[in-house]
Amino acid sequence: MHSKIKLYNLNKKIKNSIINNKSRYPGHHQFPSQRTNDSFKPLEPKSQLLVIWRATCEYLKEKVTNYKGVNLKGFGAFTYECKQTLPRLGINLEDAKTKNFDQLLLEKKSRHLMRPCFIIDTRFLPVLTRFKNKEEVTKPASQSSIYQKGINMTYCNPGPIAIGCYLKQNVVEDGLKSIFNALYDLISIGRNICLKTGFCNINFIDRDLKYSYSPEIFNMINDLKASEDKFKWGVTPVKKTWKEDTYEKWCRSNLGSMLEKPETSLMRTVDNKSQMLKIMSLDLSSTYTNGFYKK
Repeated sequence: MHSKIKLYNLNKKIKNSIINNKSRYPGHHQFPSQRTNDSFKPLEPKSQLLVIWRATCEYLKEKVTNYKGVNLKGFGAFTYECKQTLPRLGINLEDAKTKNFDQLLLEKKSRHLMRPCFIIDTRFLPVLTRFKNKEEVTKPASQSSIYQKGINMTYCNPGPIAIGCYLKQNVVEDGLKSIFNALYDLISIGRNICLKTGFCNINFIDRDLKYSYSPEIFNMINDLKASEDKFKWGVTPVKKTWKEDTYEKWCRSNLGSMLEKPETSLMRTVDNKSQMLKIMSLDLSSTYTNGFYKK
């Protein structure tokens, strides 16, 4: 399903539902939380939710573009359906005139046909009464775990998301839990919701579910050479693995470059000057009230 994907955006209905019903969606995300970096100021709850959702979308996009599936607890899984083709025999003379030897050899080999898909969590099925729950991924008999849906399945780790947001991990966990619970409640009362992740749009309309991946994902899959290399293990030299710096790897990631980190020493100096001005203004106001400036 191809469509033009807009930027990630947390639905306004979900935001308002969480903020206006603190007793129903409790957690640390309902209050301004101290950031893990002093250069960033605490955010109001609504802005906090937006930052958490943006970081989650960046985390998901990085995993999906690396041909890995991600399972979001209480929501669903973004994954691939993979089918392997048999080697082709013979050579098409018409193709041999327009393609080089490497392309012909790659097409003759056994290939992995990828199809991106989204598998909704089973708890949503009772409220999605019009959704035809077809089997998106045919799971091999060797995969006994219910969390293994598709290939290279990973669990959505809130730790890197919290580091990218400069928030504590419990704030991110409570925020994501409230987002998915609010989504479930809105669908159950018949509201239409469009959830945007930046690489996939998920539409809940009339108790039905439809999703569409971005053309960028399909273009990535159609690149045979790049996609086949992702299935090879042990191609990275050992010396490169040991010499690669963890901090540099984090800075190159989507989460590492999501928020621009200001200079901590400069921000601390500005804060100190602001505090000094605050104290001076209190001294001046107390001096004025005591009648020092009265003639």
